[in-house]
Amino acid sequence: MNIAWVTVRRWNDMCTTTTDALIRGLVNRGHDVTVLNADEAGSHDAFAWKHIPLQQSKWPGRKAATLAKNARTWFKQHADADFDVILVDWPLAPVLGQSLANRNCRVVLMDRSPPADATFLAKLQWRSWKKAWSMMKKGVFSKGLVVSKAHQDEVVRHIGVNNQNVHSIPAGVNLEDFHVAPIRKNGPWKFVYHGRLDKHRGVLALPMLMRRLANSGFDVHLTLIGDGDVLDVLQAMAEGDPLLSVFSHVPRPDIPAYLEKQHIGLLPMPATRVWSLASPLKRSEYLAAGLLVYGVDHSGHRIDGASDAWFKLSPQEDFHEDAREWMEELSTLSEKTLQERSDSARSHAEAHFSWENVVETLEEVLHAPSLEQ
Repeated sequence: MNIAWVTVRRWNDMCTTTTDALIRGLVNRGHDVTVLNADEAGSHDAFAWKHIPLQQSKWPGRKAATLAKNARTWFKQHADADFDVILVDWPLAPVLGQSLANRNCRVVLMDRSPPADATFLAKLQWRSWKKAWSMMKKGVFSKGLVVSKAHQDEVVRHIGVNNQNVHSIPAGVNLEDFHVAPIRKNGPWKFVYHGRLDKHRGVLALPMLMRRLANSGFDVHLTLIGDGDVLDVLQAMAEGDPLLSVFSHVPRPDIPAYLEKQHIGLLPMPATRVWSLASPLKRSEYLAAGLLVYGVDHSGHRIDGASDAWFKLSPQEDFHEDAREWMEELSTLSEKTLQERSDSARSHAEAHFSWENVVETLEEVLHAPSLEQ
């Protein structure tokens, strides 16, 4: 297939990991892919796909609209471009979608995440999100791609599109980048969180969790990796605190090496609307590294077939107490048993979260015809 993907993602953005992996997977399976985004001309020359650079406003609230308008212009100027499928990120859909509807190809709506920031601007973005999915109900888009079953249910319930035209494409992981390290019980229990260090992601609760566990007699240490609106606060908390280390601006290729030194990966994102629809990449990466996982219990964090031996979720109101109880259990286990749990976590990632499996699912969806709404 000849596939175009118009995306708001830029390749210097940490959030582009999924987009990059899906495109590489499609190319490796023999498809031609053209990426249209706001990256500079020449910045994709080393990649195995074509790239069309588009101008974009630097002003928040205008970025998506200007990018979509410039994409619309490009497609009008290149009416002979022969694409079988055009993928469109949902923020671009209200401006760009209708102009693509009359082309002789399938147009697919890509929704990797509803508005995530807890800001006034995000509230306005929810209107665009609803409009994008409503355009699918009107037939502008033949398929819609989401990240989880909960995300799919949300779209079907609120927009009323045909459930069989909405498909879940969860976050995957490059398994070869991660290795399971031998578990040793000497020294502290090592906890880790990596990703955006934003207040609305619940990360400020994690240093408190370490303090409560330490007060209960556990030897613990927390590593936080990322950037965000509470980075400065967390760095100040880490000064002189042996329980906490904070690293910002860690290159994406270095993340596996950090994770392999840990024992337990954390999912603190609260049970708000956006996180309940998510499929966090870090969850897959924790499991690929053989980490046990502890997090807040909601649909965005749950995974089918997970064992509570290595995957523990707790209601937010019991988050600290349940962590203490789980640590009491883990502390009684032998290194052999802990290693078996770690190996089981890795095996689950191999069976369910490899990018090869995810890309195969995406390819099947792109080939499949749409059904009547």
